[in-house]
Amino acid sequence: MDVLLIVLSLFVFTVALAVFSNRTRARKEIPFELHPNCLLTRWPLLFVTGPRSFFYFDTYWNGYTSYLAEHGYEVFKLQLPWNKSEYRQKRFLEFLTQQESLGRKFHLFVDSPTYAEMETLLRTHKFSSIISLTEITAPDEDHFSNSLKALPFPFATVETVPSRHTSVLSRLTYGLHVASLTRFKLPSLSTLGACEDTALLNGRLLLERANTLAETDLRD
Repeated sequence: MDVLLIVLSLFVFTVALAVFSNRTRARKEIPFELHPNCLLTRWPLLFVTGPRSFFYFDTYWNGYTSYLAEHGYEVFKLQLPWNKSEYRQKRFLEFLTQQESLGRKFHLFVDSPTYAEMETLLRTHKFSSIISLTEITAPDEDHFSNSLKALPFPFATVETVPSRHTSVLSRLTYGLHVASLTRFKLPSLSTLGACEDTALLNGRLLLERANTLAETDLRD
């Protein structure tokens, strides 16, 4: 009975910790000043959620999407199933096929594990709905491809700045997130924009990428 009580208590504590951590991170707002004269893209920016678990599920890209939206960009988020690659790929394919039939187009933004999951699909299908693909990564996190076949659309990486300071709560719950999804090479919290000391620096890198995409849209 004592063992059962301890196990139950640990379970309740872990659930409460995970929910509290996600809610705290989702509510966090970092003030910033707008950068003037941003050239806007013709096509919306679409951020795709990477692998998630109960320890990291809410507001996957943290403040990136709102940061870009505040600068005038049209930003959308595609919520894929949490961590079953088969379901994630199926939903991704369904979404792109649907958007293609509606004549909609996007600049895709993904993390490295999502790019690894979807690479074969992206290389073998010529989706007219994808204008470009951007991999948000870090120098030691990017997905290395062995494929000799080029992607049918422009591709680039944005290498984020690593963080030197992360809260104890975030480190704990994200460590549990990584431990629960060992089959993926998951990005760092800084790459996902969850660290206060690097969130705006990395957001600025994405803003520069958006400006580059806008220039390409204008030329096309």
